Amino acid sequence: VTMFKKIKFYTHENIGSGPVNLPETSMHTTSYWISFPEELPEDMTQTDIQNGLLGLSNVLSNSAPIFLMCDPRDISVVYQVKSPFTQRSTIYIYDNYPGGVGFSDKLFELHKEILMTAEEMIKHCGCEEGCPSCVGPLNEFSGSGNPKETTLRLLNLIDKY
Repeated sequence: VTMFKKIKFYTHENIGSGPVNLPETSMHTTSYWISFPEELPEDMTQTDIQNGLLGLSNVLSNSAPIFLMCDPRDISVVYQVKSPFTQRSTIYIYDNYPGGVGFSDKLFELHKEILMTAEEMIKHCGCEEGCPSCVGPLNEFSGSGNPKETTLRLLNLIDKY
């Protein structure tokens, strides 16, 4: 939010507006991340990469809580097409609690199992291009490609073993 506007209830008259100055929100916590190779296939466009990262983020946010036996809101998943930290396409999964509670450490230990489960969830979903049960609703994706195929393709670039 960058501005506010005051409006009278019944007349909808504008009675003022102004900037909202709020500090940035930050939280010190722990994180587990997955980085992709620096050189992605040449035929993958920037939109394909972004869609694949979004799809994988969605499926990881659905599958990771199963292994952690936690509420899905206990972790958050964020992707960056080019992370300033790794200089690569990266997905971060972090504990949604100040200081962390150990979910990220457990995810690191279960890296192989979580990625294999994510792949199975996508492959065995009965949808054609994506749905909330696998890579996410289609209206979240941009471009004209198949988000489900793009996500699987990106997932296969990760060393899972």
